[in-house]
Amino acid sequence: MTYLNAKVACAAFLLAILAGGAVAQKEAPKKQMIDAPQTPAVTIPLSAGTAINASLVGALDSERNKAGDTVSAIVTESVTYQRSVLVPKGSRLLGHVVRTGSSGAEKSALFVEFDRVVLKGGQEALLNAGIQALAPLGAPSTIPSREKYEENRMAGSSRSTSGFTGTQVLPSTYTVPRKSIADVPAQRLEGGLDRQGFFTPDSKGAFSDPNLKVFTPVSEGSHGTVLVGTNKNVRLENGTRLLIVIQPPAAAAPAPAVAAPNGR
Repeated sequence: MTYLNAKVACAAFLLAILAGGAVAQKEAPKKQMIDAPQTPAVTIPLSAGTAINASLVGALDSERNKAGDTVSAIVTESVTYQRSVLVPKGSRLLGHVVRTGSSGAEKSALFVEFDRVVLKGGQEALLNAGIQALAPLGAPSTIPSREKYEENRMAGSSRSTSGFTGTQVLPSTYTVPRKSIADVPAQRLEGGLDRQGFFTPDSKGAFSDPNLKVFTPVSEGSHGTVLVGTNKNVRLENGTRLLIVIQPPAAAAPAPAVAAPNGR
């Protein structure tokens, strides 16, 4: 299968899993924000592509969870810029399940997104983010340290695990397909997990879980992540290591045209 055909097959398969028709699914309108902050919202200058190491709070299961359920993760490493701490360690990332899907005992999917962060002081900020990489708690490290990995990367000697190449860029709006795809191509891991359980910022994929694929749209206005499993359900245990990535915001709507007086 060529790279282009594999990419088309992936997109078609995800459409089949997360759309309607013959595919079983649970869907609901986007859940209203809960636990409204008691202090005014703040703005955090997080640019698209910013990566945040975090740990999942509670389990996620495509068979048990339903659309609208809250998804929560604790930031395990502060996000800094120059000398400023933008997101302190211990802050809470909050989101929700957008949709779940299944095609029987062989394929399942879970669509989640993160839409806000609650800082340790209780202040809250909106964001647009998805899961870029994940690993079970206690998964073996793939690199000795991120510093050494970065040195090797700059020297051009860092390598990724073999498999399907390329990061999938998929739409975040799904339509009903006419037919499903029998299989989804293997996915290549990128980046690495160090001995402390932290991902490199460029990490992508499901580490230590070959039955799970991670698809995170990165096109303008996309949001969230689709997790596709080769079993009857997708399940992430409490404490799962996550690399959350900030996604591009939606494009600003063009200003309406204003007619000149007297038709001028």
